[in-house]
Amino acid sequence: MRRRTALSTGGALLAGLSAGCLETFRREDAWRELVVDPPEGVYVPPHADGMVTYGTATAGGREIALLATRPHSFWIVADADRNRADIRSRHDVHLMVTVRDTETGTFVPASVRTAIRTRNDGTDASDDTATVDERSLWPMLSQRMGPHYGDNVPLEGDGQYTATIRIGATTTDTIGGVADGLGAETSVEIDFAFETDAIDDIERRLIDEDEGRGEADALEPMDHAVGAENSDKRDRESAAILGRATSGDVEYAATLLDADRARTDRPALAVTARTAHNAYPLPFASLSAAVSRGGDRVASAHLEETIDAMLGHCYRTAVDPSLLDGGDGLAIDLETPPQVARHEGYETAFLEGDSVTMALDA
Repeated sequence: MRRRTALSTGGALLAGLSAGCLETFRREDAWRELVVDPPEGVYVPPHADGMVTYGTATAGGREIALLATRPHSFWIVADADRNRADIRSRHDVHLMVTVRDTETGTFVPASVRTAIRTRNDGTDASDDTATVDERSLWPMLSQRMGPHYGDNVPLEGDGQYTATIRIGATTTDTIGGVADGLGAETSVEIDFAFETDAIDDIERRLIDEDEGRGEADALEPMDHAVGAENSDKRDRESAAILGRATSGDVEYAATLLDADRARTDRPALAVTARTAHNAYPLPFASLSAAVSRGGDRVASAHLEETIDAMLGHCYRTAVDPSLLDGGDGLAIDLETPPQVARHEGYETAFLEGDSVTMALDA
């Protein structure tokens, strides 16, 4: 398949729209109707939006960024069910937070909560501030951003604000030289200025049919997308690669980690589960692995979500290497799909439990 640049556009089509049509296309539903019957899986969405960065901070071994774009609908996932979260008139921005390990840049699974309050801009003698919004952000996945946290948020018009971002202890194991502190809660404050016009003026580009709109493909990541960086390099530099397989828009790679690296009393089987197009990690899922011999499963185990300095985000379990040496196949079962909200283009993907078997190369 051809890869698509993130801002591939049908410029002639946009230029030819009347003012009335432009107003219509600004409505989220109108954009969505450009892909009437999306495929069951990853597909190229009808448009791509830019974003603004409000600020960054580092705390507790985490690099934290606060970003925003115009409000838009997304899909919330619970088990294998999805429900659309629509934009409301009170929503001013789609607020996003990225959380990375400072040592590796890897996405950090955690709870993320924001509290936004007004900030005195110096023109008012009063020091009073007011909290205008407080919420837990959804873990999310988008084709341009990768994994992040976000939600549509109301504010109180143009002005100065402070966002307090509270990051919970990571929900994963950490091995192999990631930053210290991920197992503890941390928080940062980021000041930002909200301007309605700045959000309204964020670039929104139509993906033309000739550029793949609605096809089973994906947009290219932004330069600062989370999670896809160095994925191939990590695989090459890691310990023994056992095998690879792709199923249902997910690419799996199995690696054997030695006991020292895995910080266990025996080696560990580590499995990365990434999007097939952009190699984004798929967090908050439930995976298991089973070794087969002669067509029969001889051993199986649940995989624990992990951050590893070389592999990045992965799932792992301790293993007896002799099982792998004597096995002829490794089955990876996606028992619970990634419990992340989906931006458009991902809402029909990664929803079903799946199983894939790879030949063991070791």
